[in-house]
Amino acid sequence: MPGVAIITEACLDVKDRACVDVCPVQCIYEYDPASNQLTSEVEAGSGVIENAHTPAPDAIGIFGDSLLYVNVDECTSCTACYQPDVCPVGAIYSEEHVPNGSTITKYNTADTAKGHDHTFFIEHTRAVFAD
Repeated sequence: MPGVAIITEACLDVKDRACVDVCPVQCIYEYDPASNQLTSEVEAGSGVIENAHTPAPDAIGIFGDSLLYVNVDECTSCTACYQPDVCPVGAIYSEEHVPNGSTITKYNTADTAKGHDHTFFIEHTRAVFAD
């Protein structure tokens, strides 16, 4: 069975939100610092809020509104968001396939999945949702 979706650092300051449109359960959230809420829209850019959560202050303080977040308690592991043609920067992985940086190649900005440990994002994803 595929694992839950994890969004990694390639999403930072990109937030394309194509993943929001393909998610059948709206478990992908964007942080709104003005309301201090994580919100999930029915469709990206629609303004129609499906779900909202109050984030854990310490965890949300790391990346704030520069990243999208998956609520792993709501994710059904459907695999829709981490298909190769969805995220234009390749930021989404199933939990068991998050790159662990085991390659000896130095960090490569052309391919952020190589030579860099993204496993931090597994725990960070869980920590952001405080409620």
